[in-house]
Amino acid sequence: MRIEEIARGLSPTNKIYLADSYVRKCKSRILKVMREKGSNYYIVPDSSIFHPVGGGQPSDQGWIRGRNFEAEVRKALESNDVIVLYCKLIKGEVEEDAEQELDWERRHLIMRLHTAGHIIDRAVADLTGGAETIGAFHGPPRAHVDYKTKIEEDLLPEIERRANKLVEGREVIVREIAPEDLEKVIYGAPNLDRLPKAERYRIVEIKGVNAMPCTGTHVRNTSEVGMISITGIERIEGGTRIYYGVRP
Repeated sequence: MRIEEIARGLSPTNKIYLADSYVRKCKSRILKVMREKGSNYYIVPDSSIFHPVGGGQPSDQGWIRGRNFEAEVRKALESNDVIVLYCKLIKGEVEEDAEQELDWERRHLIMRLHTAGHIIDRAVADLTGGAETIGAFHGPPRAHVDYKTKIEEDLLPEIERRANKLVEGREVIVREIAPEDLEKVIYGAPNLDRLPKAERYRIVEIKGVNAMPCTGTHVRNTSEVGMISITGIERIEGGTRIYYGVRP
């Protein structure tokens, strides 16, 4: 079943996760329900705390419940600004009014990893003279960032050292700006030549590290990231993949 067809004709979803990554539960109204097969359903809410797969992040997971039903949210998808939740119905039948609940442990880990990824970008830029990225995955089971440059393995300990030096209680600020204000706000941001045109841009700034367009979920302060571990390196087409993780 095509997500585009499910989302067609529906109003854009109120994306709560963009405004506040720490919201764990929310009330919502169900706009559309489509059964795939068995107990698997596509559910479209008017609001969502679930970040969809994309932008370098895996999908959030969790639950959606009503007075007489419960479903496990296995994946959040997006089409034309509409969030579609792929769910396994646990009991009952989907009702119009529902409450969403995040798998918070998973979400918070993704937030820590995504913020760590931005910090690693800065460390790589400092050590190589640039940090143009060609791909990323900021989530479990194994996070990575792909750089459009050749990075030698013996540089990894220094990348880790520099990244952890930057994790020192820095504020992480998220705000929206108009296109004409981009140059005033961003710094240390790779890939701006590939930035699509938009009426507004969401900027994630790690104070003193970098400020870049990003639609991902992040921690409020780098102290939540913990220690960053550079866990491996791999040659890929067009560059180098660096694997990383975080620990308390």
